[in-house]
Amino acid sequence: MFYRKSPKDQQDDVDRIPTDFETQYSADPTCFEVHEKWCVGCDKTECRNWMDYEEDLNCAVVCARKYEHGLSLREVAERMGVSFPRISQIEHAAFKKLRAAGVFEEE
Repeated sequence: MFYRKSPKDQQDDVDRIPTDFETQYSADPTCFEVHEKWCVGCDKTECRNWMDYEEDLNCAVVCARKYEHGLSLREVAERMGVSFPRISQIEHAAFKKLRAAGVFEEE
């Protein structure tokens, strides 16, 4: 069911002063936004984005946002703690799946 706020409720939302927390981040900040802002490493080892690499605050999302043009396979291997050949194998498998899915147009 569609819910529309009354004009008074809409105006109350516009006039509301944001909290200090919302001013620092956003209304619903992500953990990596908090880590980037305060330059504090993540300690949530169960997180799917966690990696054991302090320079990137232990977060793969922070790493991806930090290096706009990406990383070399050797740099990825170093950060993930696996060998370069293994990263290369993963890359080849990913491209194979993308080709099979028709992501790449044949010229």
